[in-house]
Amino acid sequence: MATEKTKLEYERLAKHFYLRLERKNIKVTAKNISDELLACAPEYRPDYWRRLRGALVYHQKNLGYVEAAERIMGLRNPVTAQGSNTPVKKKQNRVKSINPADQTALIDYFKARDDIRMVAAIILFSYTGIRPAELADITVDGDKVRIVGAKKSHNGIRGADRTLQFEGVDPRWLSSIVREAQFANIKSLQDKLRIAGKNLWPKRNHLPTFYSWRHQLGSELKASGMDRVQIAYLMGHQATASVNRYGNRKSARGGRLPSCPADADLSHIRVTHSVPSADNKSYIQPNTPIMEVEPSEELNVKRKGMAAFINRDKSKDDGFSR
Repeated sequence: MATEKTKLEYERLAKHFYLRLERKNIKVTAKNISDELLACAPEYRPDYWRRLRGALVYHQKNLGYVEAAERIMGLRNPVTAQGSNTPVKKKQNRVKSINPADQTALIDYFKARDDIRMVAAIILFSYTGIRPAELADITVDGDKVRIVGAKKSHNGIRGADRTLQFEGVDPRWLSSIVREAQFANIKSLQDKLRIAGKNLWPKRNHLPTFYSWRHQLGSELKASGMDRVQIAYLMGHQATASVNRYGNRKSARGGRLPSCPADADLSHIRVTHSVPSADNKSYIQPNTPIMEVEPSEELNVKRKGMAAFINRDKSKDDGFSR
């Protein structure tokens, strides 16, 4: 089941997509939504296209247009369909490691401009490896940093909430770092980081992002020899296979690492990575128990017909036109 944050994001994506139709003077109907979603597939990465489809399905259901939602949900990406000759949009290249010299250069850049909030943000991201969307929901308790995960599923049963412990770190300093970083909007911080990168390294094709520090922490944790379940917990993953996505032990720099508190709950992390077989001749994937989740009752109302036209009073500021 989607979290409140996900619902808000889905609503934003859906309304933005409806504006795309309005700009083309196309009525917002189930058929037109479906046709436009198929037509725009080459513009997006497959995972984003699926997310956009999910957002439209959620929003149509929420409006009571269940059949429209089912029609949209039944769409398949024409770019990834078997036999398709349409090229898949390339991934945006990201810097997946941060060397100490670059981090120092960035900190010095913002110190010279008295931008303490950016300095704090860089330090916080380097210590915790958080996702940018998680910045606003961080709290500090002594030498522990509590993070509300940005990725949850199964009605909150599986989640990415975690607590990172930094032994030997001054709690007052830790609190001040988090407080300063949270004063700024994450979009503003990301824009400043991008501009700083262009100013410092104008000839580079790829510049650091806040995800670069997430990859770097993944590298450090892998090189430490820590158990994969603990790494998954510290990174905010729901399954151990996700550990493969972040970092490379060869990129480790020997930075400060967080640890799992003694009372950390690791029971919700699924062991899904491949492990050596008993004869050590191959790799096998362990069976992971499937958790049963009660179906949602909030969208049981079924409205007949395929009409999905959105009637709204444009004189009212409902956030749709902005």
